[in-house]
Amino acid sequence: MARSVNTKITELFNIKIPIISAPMAYATTPALVAEVIKGGGLGFLGAGAEPAPKIAQAIDEARALLSPELQRVVGMGFVGWVLDKLNTDADPRFQAALDKAPSAIFLAYGPDLNKYVTQVRAFDASSGRKTFVFVTVNTVQEAVRAANDWKADVLVAQGAEAGGRGSVYSPPTAQFLKDVLAALPGGPPVVAAGGITTGQQIAAQLAAGAAGVVLGTRLLFTEECMYSDEMKDVLVRAGPDTTARSTAYDLAFPPGVWPDGIQARCVNNAIVTEFASGASPEERKANIAKGDRDHLIVYAGVGVADTSEIKKTADVMKTLHEETVAALEKSAPHLLG
Repeated sequence: MARSVNTKITELFNIKIPIISAPMAYATTPALVAEVIKGGGLGFLGAGAEPAPKIAQAIDEARALLSPELQRVVGMGFVGWVLDKLNTDADPRFQAALDKAPSAIFLAYGPDLNKYVTQVRAFDASSGRKTFVFVTVNTVQEAVRAANDWKADVLVAQGAEAGGRGSVYSPPTAQFLKDVLAALPGGPPVVAAGGITTGQQIAAQLAAGAAGVVLGTRLLFTEECMYSDEMKDVLVRAGPDTTARSTAYDLAFPPGVWPDGIQARCVNNAIVTEFASGASPEERKANIAKGDRDHLIVYAGVGVADTSEIKKTADVMKTLHEETVAALEKSAPHLLG
């Protein structure tokens, strides 16, 4: 068994390696999260636009696949603007997650994420619990605000390479991590996200000061990922320079809901081509609705070309753990248990 890796994240959650699964709605599954946790990491489900009962059910399903001592590690991620629109007294999605006592809440992309941080703190004060709050940041200014004003427990420094939703203003991940750490000496733990797919890359981020890494794209290449077989085949066939961040995918959402600069990065296909050629929104919506291969929305980061086969999540975690330890033995042995 590979040696444990020691960082602030592994200390906070009593885990063996600071690998964190991104809360990818409609890609992450309870089974995927459970295997990440069994592999020594921290797993987040993605709430997406699911109602309160479904959110609670997903947490229960992940925990049912875990031994009692690991059930505490399950976390839940939310998109801020989705909560703003759909979290109501009649459908209390955020509270439903808190009532399940997740290890952490992961927040991203909303005009006022602080109100949800405040709700977590109030819940903890009344319940005697400690729920860690992760906040995604895309600029140094956002990082300083989340750390100093909102008192986030963990900052997720999401770089330009990230798949799914991300910011056009984000620097590359390595540079962004460096900038955030420099701006917040003695601040909360910072985890790196974006373009990280190998153990060597994980080790490089940890050696540079990251307390952990968030993996999204790498975990899409797993049997437990919710993506269809056709979508996974698109991933497997994707090569270098095959993803782009674009507003072309925004047709799938109500207009104006994503914060300024937050766009999707997906595998390039006809959706982007038709957008660039000036096709009408109606025509593009109709083409996406067909669901054919050329119009699939397949979220993926720039590291999509680093992987070419679908494997069990357990095998991916084992390989990443071993690769990370081997690299740290050379670059940062002080981080090894």
